[in-house]
Amino acid sequence: MDLVLILQVLFNMIKNNIYIIFFFLFSLSCDKISAPFTEGCLNCCGDSKNQKPIKTILIEEFTGHKCSNCPNGTRIIENIIDTYCDHVVVLACHPFNQDFTSPNESGPLATDFRTTETTEIAEEFGFWGFPSALLNRINNGEFFQPFELNTEIHNLLFDENNNPIPPDLDIKISVSSGSDSIITSAPIVTSIEIEKLNELNGEYKLAVVVSEDFILSGQYDGNELIEDYEHNHVYRSAINGTWGEPIDLTEKTIVKNYDLINPNEINSISNCTIVAYVYNSETKEVIQASKKKINLFEQL
Repeated sequence: MDLVLILQVLFNMIKNNIYIIFFFLFSLSCDKISAPFTEGCLNCCGDSKNQKPIKTILIEEFTGHKCSNCPNGTRIIENIIDTYCDHVVVLACHPFNQDFTSPNESGPLATDFRTTETTEIAEEFGFWGFPSALLNRINNGEFFQPFELNTEIHNLLFDENNNPIPPDLDIKISVSSGSDSIITSAPIVTSIEIEKLNELNGEYKLAVVVSEDFILSGQYDGNELIEDYEHNHVYRSAINGTWGEPIDLTEKTIVKNYDLINPNEINSISNCTIVAYVYNSETKEVIQASKKKINLFEQL
């Protein structure tokens, strides 16, 4: 065996050992990643039932039943809910004047999810396409693509040491029937109690909205039309107008009461949720949100 051949054999042995060592080190450092796919998020699940108030953010998801990419956006947002739990409130918005939200005359896509309120919100903040979302209406109402939300959400909820950022307000919602029996014509009394936790500058407004879950209707998902797709968090109507009403945060506690008559566009009041949020009148940025499932049977 000549010297060149010997050197070649030695080189191959060294190279193979390097590959083995590299593979071993790589296998030690590569953890298995499971859903939810949120980096650096330990103990992020907020529980609104705790005595200590938690900061809660608002995601306004703009979506359409004829938008084939929107279900993937919804899956990302549902994953965010699984991660952050009660730190997050979602409203699924279907504006007018969009091909992806228009209903058919008949068939699985005949449901009309559109509202004038979500259309006004879209126009105010320069809506550009589906799927997209407003996040607390930060950055003067910037629309994000769903995959961009995770980092932004974490920065809104946790400081650089991963400690929860305390809220400036606590919003409590209570719901009761306006009569002794549960009938569709009876008003639903909604009470919103806002407690100021920190001093705030500027002027603020309170907006109160009804959303609905478990609506089975058509939805394009990729190349497939799913006829019984489950639509959740659907923005149904505003109780006190698209932009809400001014509130005086010089007061320590504010209470607002509203009577809600079951709107015709709601399928089932028992699948509805009251959403309330407070935002800065000038910047439009939301500083706190809250939600309460309408469950009138709890009153019996």
